[in-house]
Amino acid sequence: MGEYQPGTAPIKPEFLRESWPARSEPLAGSAQSTEPGAEAPSAPDDEPPAEAPAPAAEAERPRKRVRGQNKARQFARTDDIVSLCTQIARGEPCAFGDQCKYGHDLCAYLTHKRRDIPFLAPPPTGSVRTLPPDERDAYLDSLYAQAVQSEQPPAAAPPPADPVQASLDYSTECPYFSERGTCPAGWRCRFLGAHVRRVSASHACVGAEAQGMLGTGLELVHDPARAAAWRSRPTTAQPENDEVNWLAPGVAKSLRSKKYAYDKAPIITQVLADEAQALHALSPAEAATSPLGKGPLRIDYEQHRRLERLKAASMRPDAAEEALEAYEDALRNAREGSDAAADTARVRPAEKRRLQWKGELYLAPLTTTGNLPFRRLCASFGSDIHCGEMGMAESFTSGHASEWSLVRRWEGERIFGTQLCGAKPEFLVPAAEVLAREVGTGLDFVDVNCGCPIDLVYNKGAGSALLDHANKLGRIVRGMSEALGEVPLTIKLRTGTTAKQTTHKIFARAQTEWGVGGMTLHGRSRKQRYKNDADWAYIGQCVDALHSSVRTWNEESRWADAPEMVPVPVYGNGDVYGWRDYYEHLESTGVDGAMIARGALIKPWIFTEIKERRDWDISSRERLDLVRQFASYGLTHWGADTQGVNTTRRFLCEMLSFTHRYVPLGLLEHVPVRMNDRPRPFRGRDALETLLSSPSAQDWTRIADMFLGPAPSDWHFTPKHRSNAFDEAAELQG
Repeated sequence: MGEYQPGTAPIKPEFLRESWPARSEPLAGSAQSTEPGAEAPSAPDDEPPAEAPAPAAEAERPRKRVRGQNKARQFARTDDIVSLCTQIARGEPCAFGDQCKYGHDLCAYLTHKRRDIPFLAPPPTGSVRTLPPDERDAYLDSLYAQAVQSEQPPAAAPPPADPVQASLDYSTECPYFSERGTCPAGWRCRFLGAHVRRVSASHACVGAEAQGMLGTGLELVHDPARAAAWRSRPTTAQPENDEVNWLAPGVAKSLRSKKYAYDKAPIITQVLADEAQALHALSPAEAATSPLGKGPLRIDYEQHRRLERLKAASMRPDAAEEALEAYEDALRNAREGSDAAADTARVRPAEKRRLQWKGELYLAPLTTTGNLPFRRLCASFGSDIHCGEMGMAESFTSGHASEWSLVRRWEGERIFGTQLCGAKPEFLVPAAEVLAREVGTGLDFVDVNCGCPIDLVYNKGAGSALLDHANKLGRIVRGMSEALGEVPLTIKLRTGTTAKQTTHKIFARAQTEWGVGGMTLHGRSRKQRYKNDADWAYIGQCVDALHSSVRTWNEESRWADAPEMVPVPVYGNGDVYGWRDYYEHLESTGVDGAMIARGALIKPWIFTEIKERRDWDISSRERLDLVRQFASYGLTHWGADTQGVNTTRRFLCEMLSFTHRYVPLGLLEHVPVRMNDRPRPFRGRDALETLLSSPSAQDWTRIADMFLGPAPSDWHFTPKHRSNAFDEAAELQG
C-alpha cells in the first residue's frame, strides 16, 4: 500500500493508467460504428490524444489565460423539423382553425418526426434499491443490455411501407404515460409508440380510406385505470400534478407590467428607511443602546394607509387648508404613539412556524444542478431539507418565468424552501411579500443568500457583500420576516469576505435582534471560494456566539411575560463527503446538522451512507440506474417532446460533469478520502465503470444518449467547469 499524498486520491496501482483517452472504449458486447462520419477510435491508454497543429498566426497570438469556468456557454434550441399546433398535438381540434399560424398537417409532422426513443420501464416499486436481490440484479442486467444496445450502430433498414408510421417504436415506454395514464406531449412525444394505437394504414398508403386522427391511421391512447390510480394517490399537491407552487393566472403579467398591488412591502421599506435615518443621526454609543434596528417591526398598516390618503388629499391643487392640517395632526399623533398604535393582530415572530431541523439532512441550494429532478433523486436516497436554486429578488418582482420556475416543488419534498439574493430591502422585501402571498403555502422557509462569492453578485452589493454591512443585513432580515408572515426566514453566510473572520458578530445579533429562523455557515471566506479546507472550528465558535446571545437575552429580557427564546437551528457547510465527516462535525461543533453541496453532486447516495453509517461501494450498474432515474424525472418535469428531451439531456450532462469525479471505493487503497483529492487517470472494474468515470464531455453525452436517444447534430454540451478546476467543483451560492 502506497503512502498517502495529500491532494491525490489513493488509487490502487493496478487501476491506474497513463492518461485519460479522448473517448472511452465501447461497452462489452457493442461495436464501433463504421459509418461515414463516425468518430475515430480513441488513442491507446499510453498515448495522449493527438492535437491538430495551430495556424501560424494563431500560434503567435498571445493566448488568454484559461481559468476554471466556461462563462460563455451557449445551448442550441432544437425543435421539430415540421411545426405542429399544440391543440392538434394533444389530439384536440384547434380553436383558431385556418387562422392558426402553426401546422395542422399531422401526417407531414409524423413523416418527418425523429424515430421514437427506446426507454426501459422502471421497476414496479419505482426504486431498484427496494427490490429483492435477484429481481434487482435481473433489472440491472436488462438496463445494462439496453445500454449496450444503444452503443450498436443502427442497422440499415428497408424503406418503410408506411412513411407516416415509420418513426414509431411500440416497445418503448413513455415515463409520463406509464405513471399517469396520459401524456401532455401527445403526438409530439418522443416515446409516442407507448401511447398510440394503429387502426389502419395512413393517408400516404390508402388515401381517403385512412382512419385515425387526420388520416394518420393512428389514435392516441389514454389509460383510465392508470389515470385514476394517479389521481387517487396520497398527495399534498393537485391530483393531476405532482408539482406545486404555480403562479395564479395573471400574476406574472401584473408583475411584468409593474401593476402588482403590494399590501405591505411599500410600508415596510418606508419604515426601515425612516429607522435607518434616525439611527444615522445618533452617535455610535447611542445607537448601540437604542431600540431602533432591534426586535420585530411594529407596524399599524391601517394607520399608514390613512396617512397616505390624507397626504394625497392635502397635495391636491384644490385642497383646502383643513386637509393639510388634518394630515399634519395625523402625522404628529403617529410619531408620538407609534408603539401604542401598533396593530396587535398582525403575525408576530412568536407565531412563525418554528423550524424543527435537528439532525435532518440538508441538500444545499445549487446553481444549475439543484433542479427539481436532481432534488427528487437525492430525496430517493434520504435527503430531508431541500432549498431551490438561488433567484434574484428583482427577477421575481419583474415576473420572469425562469425565476419563478425555481420555486417549483415536487410533492415528495418533505421540507422545501427557496433562496433569494438581493442588495437592498427595496428589492428583497417586495420579493418576500409576493412569494408569501402567491406560493407561501408551498414554502416551509425562505433563505437569504449572504454568501455568494461571484463577482457579478458581489459587486452589486448582494451575496457575500452583505457580510460587511451588518446593519443593512439586519434591515433586510427584519423587513423580509415581516413581509413573509408565518413563513420562517433563514440566512446562509460565509466566514467573511477576506481572511479576517467576522461572521461571529452577525451570529451574536441574528436571532436576538433580527429574529432569523435558522442559519447556515459555509466554513470558507469569499476570497477562498472552494479552495482549502472548510474551517469547522470557526463554525463551532459561531454556534457558541449564537447560544451565548440567546442566554443573555433570556437573562436580560425586559418583558417578564415573554416566552423563553430557544436557539434556532444552525447548520454547517463544507467538505462533507462521507458519513464520518458528517458525525465528526456534529460532535465537534454543536451544529444541528450539516448542509451538503459538492458531496451530493459527486455522489447523490451520500445521504444513504450518512443515515446508515456505512461506506457504499456502489456498482456501475446501480450508478447507471441513477442516470435512468434522472432521465425519467427530467422527462416528467421538462416534458417528453423534442425540447423537453434535450433540456433533460443538457441537465443530465450537467449532473454527469460532477458524478464522474467519484472514485469507486473498490479502487482505493484506503478510505475515507477527502473531497478535494484529485484522482490520477484510472480505469474501472468494468467498461461501464470506466465510462461513468470519464472526464470527457463526449462520454457524458454518450451516456445520456443511452436513455434519450442520439443527440441532434447541432446539439453539443460545454461543461460549466473545466477539468483543471477540480477544487472549484461547483460555483454554488456560498
